[in-house]
Formats: sequence, structure tokens, C-alpha cells
Amino acid sequence: MSINNTSEDKVNKFFRYLENFKSHKIFIHTDIDSSLKHARDSDSRINNLSQIDGKLIAVKANIKVNSFPFHAGIEEFKNNTSFEDDPIIKIIKKNGGIVIGLTNMDEAAFGGNTSSSFYGRCLNPKNKNLSVGGSSGGSAAAISSGLVDNAIGTDTMGSVRIPASYCGVFGFKPSSNTISNKSLILLSNTYDTLGFFGKRISNINNLFNLINHQDYSLPQNIKCIVPTQIFEDQIEDDVLENFKKAILLLKKNNIQVIEKELDYWHPNNHRKALLKIVENEGAKNFSDLLINNKSKITKLLRSNLKFGQNISKTEIKKIKEDLLKLKTKTQNNFENFDLILTPTTPQSAFNIEKEQPLNQANFTSLANISDLPAISLPYNGTREKPCSIQLTASNNKDSILLKISSIFGKILQ
Repeated sequence: MSINNTSEDKVNKFFRYLENFKSHKIFIHTDIDSSLKHARDSDSRINNLSQIDGKLIAVKANIKVNSFPFHAGIEEFKNNTSFEDDPIIKIIKKNGGIVIGLTNMDEAAFGGNTSSSFYGRCLNPKNKNLSVGGSSGGSAAAISSGLVDNAIGTDTMGSVRIPASYCGVFGFKPSSNTISNKSLILLSNTYDTLGFFGKRISNINNLFNLINHQDYSLPQNIKCIVPTQIFEDQIEDDVLENFKKAILLLKKNNIQVIEKELDYWHPNNHRKALLKIVENEGAKNFSDLLINNKSKITKLLRSNLKFGQNISKTEIKKIKEDLLKLKTKTQNNFENFDLILTPTTPQSAFNIEKEQPLNQANFTSLANISDLPAISLPYNGTREKPCSIQLTASNNKDSILLKISSIFGKILQ
């Protein structure tokens, strides 16, 4: 969309432009009257309340927005309405942001291609034949389509960063203590984390700065570690080629990039371990739907939740102990470097006619397990098939990560 003079213009042009993307099933609920009211309120102010005043923001359907549906893509909840705002939505509205609508998502935020919601599959604006990823695929597609510049999703194993990568936009998962997840329709109490999408890093900064007041000085010499085990992890040729090009560019711009094995991290095994915790916690959170054989959850979700329900307490305890060791070792290693640098995913966006890759979250899961801020930066690839890199920083160094990401973004343009 073109640059508009007023917020009311932006809202009206959004709804006109949305007609071009009806078949994509990106947005599943909008309210033009409410959006126009908030836009006019913004236009009437002499001084902006914040950098997001009058800006359009898309929100994933497992996040509470007052008077909007609240169902997380679960058919059993399709008639549920929220009567309050999530804390992040309160902050957005207080600062003049306009929640333009709810975005499509995988059922219960459990999935990797945004196809299991009762609204149907969300299509990738870059290429309808390629997946948007999941579970926050609708929010990533909302940015990629040009409908909005800001969107919010949730990230459990990479559910913000993977769709961002497939859609060629920026996707940021903060440290978990930055924003409460208590008001969400939770899949995993431990790992569900609110996250941000943006057309640019500045879009994410403008939102995140409203809730995060910590600031740190940039390191004089930015030092990145590339774990060598990623090269052995069924990484696709185009992803590897573009990643190596990114490394060369960074080195030419005086960024230290060191390849080293992090022998305590086993991407595929640790992703599987995290998945078991998520399935186990999901079984508890959706126990009413699980025990009711007539509830309208898909066979796939029911099967995964049943699997999680049947994992023994002993095994869960052992997995948690192992993941805690990984978290501790990963955090300790940041004494020697500033960032972990990887591709966001082992593959670029896959064809929706093919089976969903099981290892999509192999590189993203580490940030969830270790509670680290991480961001996916679009880089290279083709217009129809984007590629990206992922930067992961030390716990609560979110502001530093975003500052460095701005630097890297300029280098990799």
C-alpha cells in the first residue's frame, strides 16, 4: 500500500486492499467501524501518543482483543468472544495503535503450516504454492502481503520466526519475562511467548520499546558463533548457500564470525524433547477437549495431545532436567560471544502439496528451551522463495539484539 496522510485513509485502504487477499485467508476477523473510530481518534490528536499512534496492527487469534472472537483456531471455541484485552493489547491501544483484525493460525497453535484452523489454510502472499509456516503464519502473511507493517503472534518452538522466514519478513521472539503469557489460550505454559513481526526492524522496535525499558551498550566488536552441527542437519542446498553468502558479507563488514561445535546442543534431539513437553502441557491445557470424544478438534491434534498425555511423569522429569542443562550451558557460553548465528530453518518455504518437514524447528527451538531472545532476518533468496538468518542473544539482552539486528539488516540488504 502507498503512504497515506491520515490513519482513516490507512484503514479505508486496508479494507479495499484486503479484497485482493480474500482467498489467502490471512485475516479471519476485522471490524471496520471500530478501526475507523480509533483512526479518527488518532487523527484528531495534535501530538502522537507514540511511534505506533495511528498504525495498523494485526493480532493472532489466541490473543485477547476486547469484543473480538477468541478461539485460537479451535472450532469448539468458534463462538467465544473476549470481553477484555490482553496486557499487550492494552499497551497498544493506550499508545494509539489500531488493532485492525485477527490473523489465521494453526489450531491451538499446534502446527507448522497454518492449515489446521477451521478457517482453512493460510496462503503465502509470496507464492501460493509455498507454506507460510506456523503456527503464526497469518501474522507473517499480513506483513508480507503489505496489508500492515506490524503484527503480533506467539512462539513456542519457532512459531514466529519460521513464518517470518518463509514470508520474507522480520520475526522477533523476546525473552519470556518481557511479556506475560497468562491471558493467552495456552498450548504450553512454559514455552508460549508473545512475539512481533515487522516489515522493518523499526516496526518491531516501535512496539517492543513500549514494554521494554532495559537498554545496554553495544559491544565494541560483535562476535558471532556459528555452531558447526547445523551443517550436518539435513540443511537444504539453497539455505546453506545463502547462509554462507551472509557470513562472507558480515565478515567483510568487520563482524567476527567463528565456526565452533557447541557439543552440548543436538538440534534434532532437543527439538523432539521440547515437543514432548509441549504435547504434555497441551494435553493438560486442553484436557476438556481431549476427554470429550465429541469435541471438534482435529484427529491430528487429538492424537498429539493423547501422546503427550501418556508420557510418564518420570520421562517428563528427565526431559526437563536435560533441557535445564542445555539452558544453563547455552547461557554460560554467552560470556565468550554475543550471538549465535544460524539459518532460521534447515529449509526455505516448502511446497504445500508435500509433507511438512519434521525438522523445521531444529534451529529455532534452542531459543525457546534456553529462554533467549531471537530474531529472523530476511536475506537473499528469491522474491517468491525468501531465505533468512537467525540471530540469538543472551537472556534479557533483547535491546542489544534488536540494535545489532538493525546493523546486520543494513549489511545484508
